Amino acid sequence: MHDEKLFSAAGDPLRYVDARFEPVDPLFDADEPVVAFFRRRKPRSSAAAAAAIAACLACSGEHPAATPAPDAILVQLERGAAPPPTVARDDVGPPIVPLPTLAPEEDAPLLRVPIEAGTDPVAAAAEAAASAGVSFAEPIYVYQTRRVPNDPRYGDLWGLEKIGAPSAWARSTGERSVVVAVVDDGVATDHPDLASNIWRNPSELEGNRRDDDLDGYVDDVNGWDFVDDDNDPSPAKSGEERWHGSHVAGTIGAAGDNRLGVVGVNWKVALMPLRAIGTRGGRTDHLAKAIDFATEHGARVINASWGGAGNSQVIANAVARANRKGVLFVAAAGNDSAPSPSFPANLGIENVISVGATTREDRLAVFSDRAAMVAAPGVDILSTTAPGRYESYEGTSMAAPHVAGLAALLWATHPAATLAQVRKALFDSAVAVRGVERGRVDAMRALAALDHDAAPGAASLRLSRDALTFNVRPGRMPRAQTITLHTDGGGSTAFTVAADQPWIVPGKTKAETPARITIRVDPAGLRSETSEGHVTFTVEGKSAATLKVTARAGAAPLVAIQGEGCDLREGKLHARAGAGCAVTFADGETADVTWVLPDGAQVSGGRMYGQFVRRGEFQLVLGSSEGDTDSLPVVIE
Repeated sequence: MHDEKLFSAAGDPLRYVDARFEPVDPLFDADEPVVAFFRRRKPRSSAAAAAAIAACLACSGEHPAATPAPDAILVQLERGAAPPPTVARDDVGPPIVPLPTLAPEEDAPLLRVPIEAGTDPVAAAAEAAASAGVSFAEPIYVYQTRRVPNDPRYGDLWGLEKIGAPSAWARSTGERSVVVAVVDDGVATDHPDLASNIWRNPSELEGNRRDDDLDGYVDDVNGWDFVDDDNDPSPAKSGEERWHGSHVAGTIGAAGDNRLGVVGVNWKVALMPLRAIGTRGGRTDHLAKAIDFATEHGARVINASWGGAGNSQVIANAVARANRKGVLFVAAAGNDSAPSPSFPANLGIENVISVGATTREDRLAVFSDRAAMVAAPGVDILSTTAPGRYESYEGTSMAAPHVAGLAALLWATHPAATLAQVRKALFDSAVAVRGVERGRVDAMRALAALDHDAAPGAASLRLSRDALTFNVRPGRMPRAQTITLHTDGGGSTAFTVAADQPWIVPGKTKAETPARITIRVDPAGLRSETSEGHVTFTVEGKSAATLKVTARAGAAPLVAIQGEGCDLREGKLHARAGAGCAVTFADGETADVTWVLPDGAQVSGGRMYGQFVRRGEFQLVLGSSEGDTDSLPVVIE
């Protein structure tokens, strides 16, 4: 895991260096020609033209330059810090500019901060990084998928034969309990060869327009679209190249034995479609949120068939969070004929596996970046695209899902295997290929390696936080707070929930990880100003984790305020124009709260970060899914 700041005092960007990515030997013979390729790009602007020129550097084995988004930067705050200030506005625009937080609530806040048109994002990030309370800041990089354009045609599934999948199917054809997240440009969920294997959120009811599992996403039944911020993770409605994620999904898990089209490495699997790449590429903020969604919703594998030259600490942190929860991150190495993989495949985090592309002859494809950890078939790969259609693509994008699918197949046969065991099995069983660190993956050899190494162990639970505090105001029912539970090393573990005090009311008495559990407090049961109790989570009759719950009764302010130039006086929030403030609901920062800003914009969560920019007096409304509301006067001076 990398903990460095992306921008140091000197403004130097972070670079990830790992000796494992240095090529052991040259990829090509001296007399073997290197075939140059160019990504197809649509003319959009002078910036796009510059990017196209940079892409030509692939001919010389260099990664194309990173392109930052022009509208915002990402700022990681230290715990307890307020957001950086901005320029005050007196006439137009909303009084309060909300700063969405992208990281899970148990982590330090990561904010998306807008910048003025024409501002250099790199310079803005460097300036923000120098602000008090800021851990690091970076531009929002835009990444591209790893497909090499190829004429559509039908072909055979030589890639599955090459990695030995048919032999492995004698042991298992996959399990629906294993979830693989496809972080990409969307998945055709209505494709007849994919529909039966699309993930379904067990805690969400379809079509009721409610956030049933309180995860911050309404009706996220089959995944999420982070580009358009809605619950339809299908590809864009138009465009020539919008079936990349659908192709990837088919290699991982097109349904088998259904007399249709093709089959994936897994006949049965749960494909979690997460659309984080739009028609112009994938932004850092969207990709990081998609990775966190996959981690929090039970994915065992994340497929990342995208990347670029921008080394993002924000994405690295999201991948590290996935690592801590036992989630494998499979990343396409890149198609630039470069001597080492590009970002994020070059991350030196234990759950990352970089994947190069091989040919039918078991040679590394000429376009593939070298020195990847493993390789898999990536040339003329037939898979699902538009509903009812199948096409052949090539690229390291097509190689990565062979590895992601194989990892899912390993977990189908050994559900209790750890991330480290699955990763080791993939490495130890690989067949040597020149220019690749470990070699080309092999399904049967990997199963045999895992048979030898995997040993079931006692499951342990991890809570998103170990304590909750409720402030109980007279005549009010405290709002529910939520915690998440995961199994160490990943996977699903059944557990029971019990409170040792009658005034503590858990939302469930039993569940399976990953899970979100709401905790409520009944004021009628409190016997003192400060009461303490515990919630115990039990696995197979043994206590696995304990949550401390504290309830404090008495008059208390509605909110707590942090930030220079921000304070609470006489029941009003006073803010200096341009100040950045953090406003926390007093009942608890994990409480079910919807903040309605003066211009009607809404922010969910127990804490709201904002820049208070337009002078005047306004109202901030605090609502909840239970229907109760509070109002807080705001004075911007």
